[in-house]
Amino acid sequence: MSAAGVRKDWIVNGRFDVERLAGLPLFRFDLTPVLERSNRSLLRNPERLQLMCEQHVVRLVPGDMVLFEGTGFFLAVQSCGGAAAIALANQVNVALLRIFFGTDSLIAAELAPLFRAASPIEILQAGAPDSPADASAAPQPEKTASRPVETDPLARLANSGVPGYDGLRLGFVPIYDLRRAAPSTFLCAPARLAKDGGPAQLATLGGIDPKDRPSLDEAMLEHSLVLARQTKKANVTAAIGAPVSFETLASPRGRRLYQLALRGADIAADPFVVIKIEDVPAGTPASRLAEILSVVRPLARHVFLQLADTDVRLMESGNLGATGLYAKLPVETTAFGAARTASFVVRNAGLQRACSYVEGVANAALLRLVRDAAVRFASGAVFGSEVLTGNAPLHCIEALAQGRRASSSRAA
Repeated sequence: MSAAGVRKDWIVNGRFDVERLAGLPLFRFDLTPVLERSNRSLLRNPERLQLMCEQHVVRLVPGDMVLFEGTGFFLAVQSCGGAAAIALANQVNVALLRIFFGTDSLIAAELAPLFRAASPIEILQAGAPDSPADASAAPQPEKTASRPVETDPLARLANSGVPGYDGLRLGFVPIYDLRRAAPSTFLCAPARLAKDGGPAQLATLGGIDPKDRPSLDEAMLEHSLVLARQTKKANVTAAIGAPVSFETLASPRGRRLYQLALRGADIAADPFVVIKIEDVPAGTPASRLAEILSVVRPLARHVFLQLADTDVRLMESGNLGATGLYAKLPVETTAFGAARTASFVVRNAGLQRACSYVEGVANAALLRLVRDAAVRFASGAVFGSEVLTGNAPLHCIEALAQGRRASSSRAA
């Protein structure tokens, strides 16, 4: 059993002090009912479930003690008592339903409260908190087929009280294959819907706390897998990309959460799912890039890695194993800067036997420079700034597939 908010003086000889526990309001939360309704893969993946709860529930009760065990947890309320403690437990209950369903409509409908009163003896029987060594030595979860929690994961984050997500939706940005002059990959990205009912536009993430980024990255992975499954059912071919922040993979908790999500998705052999590592800090040495890439490389067949500046020397770390290398053009880039960046990406991609990709191509002049440098893939405002949301990505992919079939028929 692992814990959050446990004071050292509450543990006596490796066991909880029963007298201290007896003086607190104690509640047992069982998540099995919502997991059976929303995401069965988490039933077989308790470590990922615990990390999800740590991202959300611990935020709601920072002054109280949360003890995770299996598919649930104990809540020992230290901040208040009586009716206030019951109200706090109910607040956590509502937040959990919103995390898994994105709405509280099921609270009064079919699902009973997820919590009940607990006794100190139950916590004692569950055992003392695991040490950090015990947690790191936990067995790896078995691979299971991933199933989306919902079609709009950002609504789940907004409704669960995570700041910065209000009004955001997930969509997809087309990435164009410059050799074929057509989009070949659809990259998941946060978007903000226009107030006048116009098309959705890419959203900046300045209002999101960096420690909440792992939740966003996992949500984008879930959303990408939904589209990937839809394209397979429709018998159309397109690659689907899921971005993940460098900082998520660099932090111990974010790394574990994302690795568990990738294991649950089971995409190690899937040729149509791409993981894109972004927001790499400038000046990151090649050895660090190789280390971060190794976090996801065994769990995904295709990984694109960002080159944040043109000074990094990749060959000092040998072959990184990335499927693609990419760079993002600054908003105020010059023609010289764009040409230099594109040439740098192409040169290193050739040395690494990887694909080259340039992001942020704003106009036709920059597109010509990128093409002249022999970059393979590109995206940016020159192709249109609209983000495809709802069913638009699948419809776009289907239209592309029909166009390819029509071209093949004419050629025959």
